[in-house]
Amino acid sequence: MPMDADQRDSFARYLDAKKHDPFKRYREYAWFQFSMDGEGIGLRQAREALDERLAQSQEVHELDEIVVEAALVNDYINPVLLEDRSDQPLTRWWWHLGKLRARTYPAHLLPDHLRAVYEAEQD
Repeated sequence: MPMDADQRDSFARYLDAKKHDPFKRYREYAWFQFSMDGEGIGLRQAREALDERLAQSQEVHELDEIVVEAALVNDYINPVLLEDRSDQPLTRWWWHLGKLRARTYPAHLLPDHLRAVYEAEQD
């Protein structure tokens, strides 16, 4: 069913807000794209764009857990997202989804909340 003018305007405002809100952008990639269908090419850039204060929030921790779990258990992950970036430090785990998926990522470098997810999925 096609959208009417009000629905199109509302949707356009929603998309514009996401573009300017790093948390909403990361949530879109983590929850709606990566965890559901293994896509979300902008996931790593969206996570990188979060400032340190926001990155330490409970909401972002929960999205991070979703990403790590999806990387470990989803049947399909876009191969581009599994190409680890050697120019990024290992402490920035979102650039090393391939190592996470292969279970070769050094667990001690993960934050505690992610280490628990990573190690639980290894059992």
